[in-house]
Amino acid sequence: MWRTRSLVFSLALGTVMLELVPPRLASAAMTRLAEPQQQALALPDPAQLSATFSQIAKRVEPSVVSITTEVQRQPTSNRRRGGSIDPPDPFGFGDPNPQNQGPRGSAEGSGFIVDKSGYIITNHHVVDGAVKIKVRLDDKSEYTARLIGSDSGDDGTDLALLRIDAGKELPFLRLANSDAASPGDWVLAIGNPFGFNQTLTAGIISAKGRVNVGSQFQSFIQTDAAINPGNSGGPLVNMAGEVIGVNTMIASQTGSFEGLGFALPSNTVATIYGQLLNAGKVTRGWIGISYNPEPDAALYRALGLKDSSGVIVDSVTTGGPAERAGLMAGDINTEVNSIRVSSGSELVAIVSNTSVGRSIPVKSFRDGNVRTFNVQIDDRGKAVAEVAKNKPSSVEESRTPKTLGVRVQSLTPQTARQLGLDRSDGVVVTSVDADGLAAETGLTRGMVIKRVYADSQGFEINDSDDFHNVEGRLKSGMSVALMVLVRNRAGEYRSTFVAVTIP
Repeated sequence: MWRTRSLVFSLALGTVMLELVPPRLASAAMTRLAEPQQQALALPDPAQLSATFSQIAKRVEPSVVSITTEVQRQPTSNRRRGGSIDPPDPFGFGDPNPQNQGPRGSAEGSGFIVDKSGYIITNHHVVDGAVKIKVRLDDKSEYTARLIGSDSGDDGTDLALLRIDAGKELPFLRLANSDAASPGDWVLAIGNPFGFNQTLTAGIISAKGRVNVGSQFQSFIQTDAAINPGNSGGPLVNMAGEVIGVNTMIASQTGSFEGLGFALPSNTVATIYGQLLNAGKVTRGWIGISYNPEPDAALYRALGLKDSSGVIVDSVTTGGPAERAGLMAGDINTEVNSIRVSSGSELVAIVSNTSVGRSIPVKSFRDGNVRTFNVQIDDRGKAVAEVAKNKPSSVEESRTPKTLGVRVQSLTPQTARQLGLDRSDGVVVTSVDADGLAAETGLTRGMVIKRVYADSQGFEINDSDDFHNVEGRLKSGMSVALMVLVRNRAGEYRSTFVAVTIP
């Protein structure tokens, strides 16, 4: 109400001010105000829009189900991950009733039928830890569901596939092409928030491609359609009544709707559905690299690339596919399997969806040149398990001297010129581990390491090989100093030292 009155007042004030100027000027101003800046878009007829919503609801609701589970333990996935994302029990996991606490509790969520034979898609966190899964259809009939397969939300897409045997063909929803959806499109969310079955809410697509709010395999459609606890696993549909997403997550300070809902795109859902249906699990490709998630233009320039595009490799896994193919830390991957990539999430999506055992070309920028590496895709699940199995115990780790926790790249004449250096000897810092030793010294990206001192002995650093050779000599208890070049605001370099003691 306050906003409405303020708007009226502002308009009235504008009219008064216009009347105070000379008539000729006022006429010119009125003419300018009347000139259309662009052709107005036709507004939808409210009655027609309402009728469309009603038709979609009638078409979709018979395929949306309510899911109730008995859980043996508190589910492990989708715990709070900082900030307002996924506040405790955002979709009704932690039953507030004291009588339900203990060895067994209950949980509720939503899902939807995707095949007439009774296959149902929902979120993994809806059925995580369940010892019994009950599905209630729109006609109030109930069935015990069988878990076909699941993809964890901790390091996956947070999707699960169920099946019920209803003894009859069931109405189902079709998966649309989520890539065709655009911000501003109308969408409807259907589910069972707070146990209120078949609740329909409307909104628009607020954004697409939202990352860094879940696992590395989750890229979300953001919507302002109201999503609340219990909506998890329910469909987000377009104006044709087709599924473009699975409602999965909210950003909220309270655990309830605040206008920020996130749905997994239907194209992702279709891929995971196929794997769960055929194998009961999800297999993802892996090449064994870590990448810089938020590189800035200065880092790209330091590495010799002007257009600030591509994925900067922070490190490669020893013995992994990337290392076997010849990729190195500091490389900038610009194309993967003939597809240009500008972010780590794009690279991960391509690699994870590539068949294990297949070799793909990876174009990478290094030392002023673009090279192509043929990388054979490994099974991510097996690789991660192997790394965990071979990880040294805490006792062994305490006996092993830590590295400096810094990644470097050899300077080339080209990168030296771009950095404003007269000589190309030394290494440029490409990344620093947040919890590493180098971070404690204040060493940051873009600094140039020229010399390393260890227990009073100095070592010239001409390239990355020199640096890694010196780093390999470091032992626990050693005092180490690095002579580095630091650039000031005027663009001039000065030499300084940073020191650390190896624990």
